[in-house]
Amino acid sequence: MSADGPMPGVPETGSDAETYDAMVDVEATDPRDELAKTTYRTDLGVKMAEDARKVSNGELSSEAYWTKYDAEAAAEFGDAYRETPNPAVDCAEGTIGDETAESLGCSVGTMASIAEGLEESDRKGETDDEDDTRWGMVIDLQKCIGCESCTVACKAENRTPPGVSYNVVLEREEGEFPNVTRTNVPRPCMQCENPPCVQVCPVSATYKMDNGVVNIDYDRCIGCRYCMVACPYDARYFDFGENYDGEFTEEGAVTSPEYGMDRGPREDGESPVGNVRKCNFCHHRLERGEEPACVETCVGDARYMGNLEDTDSEVNELASSSRAFQLKEKEGTDPNVYYLK
Repeated sequence: MSADGPMPGVPETGSDAETYDAMVDVEATDPRDELAKTTYRTDLGVKMAEDARKVSNGELSSEAYWTKYDAEAAAEFGDAYRETPNPAVDCAEGTIGDETAESLGCSVGTMASIAEGLEESDRKGETDDEDDTRWGMVIDLQKCIGCESCTVACKAENRTPPGVSYNVVLEREEGEFPNVTRTNVPRPCMQCENPPCVQVCPVSATYKMDNGVVNIDYDRCIGCRYCMVACPYDARYFDFGENYDGEFTEEGAVTSPEYGMDRGPREDGESPVGNVRKCNFCHHRLERGEEPACVETCVGDARYMGNLEDTDSEVNELASSSRAFQLKEKEGTDPNVYYLK
């Protein structure tokens, strides 16, 4: 089956993308309800999240963003805000300019310098043979059967607790029996090139690596959840510290492999409990030369993983095909996850 050309049963109209976008919106968390569960200001979080999306789509500059919110962020987050540079998703360096930074309450420095607790190569998003890599995923909706093996594989691989599921499959049924159609849209983190979650983070705990993967430094994250409401894809979750008690022999005692750190048993007050969590393309597997768990276990071979910068790669070819689209393209986030309709 070729990447280009019409697919049987798939209308050649612009309404398809709107349908898929609407499926994401149906699952979206109410921002005020989510932020009301934290000790931080709900109104500030909503405003910062809304404007972070404006930075992603080019309506507002990062420097104007932080000039607008500097005083409120400093008052709300104190030293955690003042001691880190302000992120800028519209800047090649990922951080606002020194001159602007010096006029605000934040520190001056690069985003690469603040991801403490990770290996140096992880902070920079590069290894000796990965300098030109931009990881991307392509999901063929014609092949997805909605089995949710990706969801199960992801939970097993990343050992996520109840309520935290990096890979979900959005479902929609239309029509009446026997003329019923079903649409399945798998939704991992989009690993955006212009991520509003990075822009909104007041303590620079969320950052974009050079290889395109958006990561979270659990040691910096304060659990304000502003990034959760800034994400247009509802792809972030809060770790409340729950475990699958009684269902596994060592519930809560097994360390998540996400960042290759032994944090010991899951306990209140110890990361990642109290942090925001999300898919990172199974970065620990990518470093070993393996595919993400969801890609490896997809029974319909609907997922493809590779380097979008490599013009000879399969993901580059598929992402460039006439069938390819991104979720919520109007947001300006430019995801590294593409779909084939």
